[in-house]
Amino acid sequence: MRVKYTFHALERIRQRDIEKKLIMLCIREPGKSEQLEEVRKCVKRIDDKVIIVVYREEHDEILVITAYLSSKIHKYLAES
Repeated sequence: MRVKYTFHALERIRQRDIEKKLIMLCIREPGKSEQLEEVRKCVKRIDDKVIIVVYREEHDEILVITAYLSSKIHKYLAES
């Protein structure tokens, strides 16, 4: 599947110094994933942090809306 990034996502990825390969890893192998209205949020633990990616699937592509890192592992990976 082809991956595209919104302008907002590209800005936030640059500001937050997030590697695109981590975004792809989170999308492909999430530790947790949930559908939220028209978007999907996935979370993946990376060492002592988590990466959170919000994206939408459109036709044959993934549109990344935003991505961020957090040290609040239990908040994002706790069982619902």
